[in-house]
Amino acid sequence: MPLLEDLQTSALLTRASLQNVPQRGIYAFYENEMPLYVGRSNRIRRRIQQHGRPSSGHNSATFAFRLELEAAKEQRFDLTSMQRSQLETNPRSKGLYDQAKSQVAAMGVRVIQIGDLVEQTIFEVYAALTLATPYNEFENH
Repeated sequence: MPLLEDLQTSALLTRASLQNVPQRGIYAFYENEMPLYVGRSNRIRRRIQQHGRPSSGHNSATFAFRLELEAAKEQRFDLTSMQRSQLETNPRSKGLYDQAKSQVAAMGVRVIQIGDLVEQTIFEVYAALTLATPYNEFENH
């Protein structure tokens, strides 16, 4: 699929080099050349920055939240009994979340422009499945 090739061959950007990204489209976070998370937005630059911004909460930095959940599980720290609002005030959870946001902020990101909202939606799922990104989930909440 040409869009997937465009995404995979686009420049690997850092948070400091997002000046010329398109307004609308798909982004993929990479760490050690591995795609980890695919997202879509009509405000790509702002959305990418939200994922790793120190002040972002659990609902605006969903990728970091998933990394926090994984880190907690590795430490045998059960977060499943707490709501997100409780996690944001729990010192241990907050520490893991802050580490996760820092990790995301240091990742590279690839971006492509897709203006059509339906095409964005379909391609986000396709790219996440094809790239086997471990932190995308498509559950209903």
